[in-house]
Amino acid sequence: MTKREILNFLKSHKNEIYQKFKAKKIGLFGSFAKNENSKNSDIDIYVEFEEKNFDNLVGLYEYLENSFHQKVDIYYPHKFSDKRVLEKIKKEVIYG
Repeated sequence: MTKREILNFLKSHKNEIYQKFKAKKIGLFGSFAKNENSKNSDIDIYVEFEEKNFDNLVGLYEYLENSFHQKVDIYYPHKFSDKRVLEKIKKEVIYG
């Protein structure tokens, strides 16, 4: 996968992702966003859920891994106790 392919997928599936998983914002950050990924890189996805619950989180995780055929890490605001880390990620995210 490339940065462009990931972002195109997120953009073209935005409505479906919202309907199925209540993800109101979704974007790419990390090594893929910076074009610094290697063959072992996972895809770092930042998500803001309208309704964050176990089913939406796990469902989105499985959906993205099956779509990308690659390991995905999902990050969301409640995952961070250090707000500085969250703010750094938010500045880097490229939304789909």
